[in-house]
Amino acid sequence: MAISFTRSLITQLEKEVAELHALVREQKKKREKVESKIKGLKRDQKLSQSANDLSNKITRENKLKKELEQINVLLVQASKQLAEKKGLLEKQREKTKNSL
Repeated sequence: MAISFTRSLITQLEKEVAELHALVREQKKKREKVESKIKGLKRDQKLSQSANDLSNKITRENKLKKELEQINVLLVQASKQLAEKKGLLEKQREKTKNSL
């Protein structure tokens, strides 16, 4: 494989790794916000005066829990992709070192 091709592949992998890092950071922030909202809703549920108000808060909590599950699935997938990309990047860097 030509060195220029390997270098462009390394550059592409570095870009993908950076994008995945950004995605993971973003999703972790989202997860923290959702967890905070759920915590607030649980606290508010204890103070609810009417059944309707309580029902609305429980419904909102359930929606947030589903969103939290989706975020967690996305984080797992992104982490797996990140590990794969880092492995490929390391292999390409080794190839570059060995060919010099």
